[in-house]
Amino acid sequence: MKITKKLNDGKIKLTKNNINDGYIREFISKIEGSDKVLTDKELIEERDKILPPSIMNKNLYVFAYGSLIWNPTIDFEKQVLGKIYGFHRSFCMLTKLGRGSYENPGLMLGLDKGGSCKGILFKLNKKDALKNVDILFKREMVTKAYVPKLLNAHLKNGKKVKAITFTVDKNHKNYFGEKCYYKKINLISKASGFLGSCKEYLKNTAKSFEEINIKDKEILNLMKIL
Repeated sequence: MKITKKLNDGKIKLTKNNINDGYIREFISKIEGSDKVLTDKELIEERDKILPPSIMNKNLYVFAYGSLIWNPTIDFEKQVLGKIYGFHRSFCMLTKLGRGSYENPGLMLGLDKGGSCKGILFKLNKKDALKNVDILFKREMVTKAYVPKLLNAHLKNGKKVKAITFTVDKNHKNYFGEKCYYKKINLISKASGFLGSCKEYLKNTAKSFEEINIKDKEILNLMKIL
């Protein structure tokens, strides 16, 4: 399975080094009005809420449904198609920082409750699984906008595996529950931040889905009216 890696077009690149050394978190913390940035200690506490110590002796996967597919920023043993139930992919999280601004907030993908979602499962190497999980939390949980979960993911052969993924918090101030595609594309088409534009984020995701033959109704409809 071939997925073309795509790097964001913003002035700050979303790379493993920029995430792991704290550069992106530091940059966000200096933006006036930004939410509180989690410390290393707080990120580990969030990680430990969903990962029992015993899980590190088993095969652990990361479920990617958006930009993680085309820019994972973690090391992994292999990647396979997978599916989770109980959540669906949607542009449902406002962003006023990375790919938006306070004047023109953008929209990011999240996992909202209900339905199912196809994506990519990255199998982590047992020897450095925790290290890569921590990189993942530094990327996705900068301001605690998502709710990390350890879910059952289903492989094509019917096997179930444990996978870390990030769902939306419907009580968060940035949750966007509007279903209208035109309202969503109005936000996406205008928004840009230090990581780049929301339009680029949508296009990169759509292109990657074409490469791995994932047909997502919302992505397809948004691309039609972009």
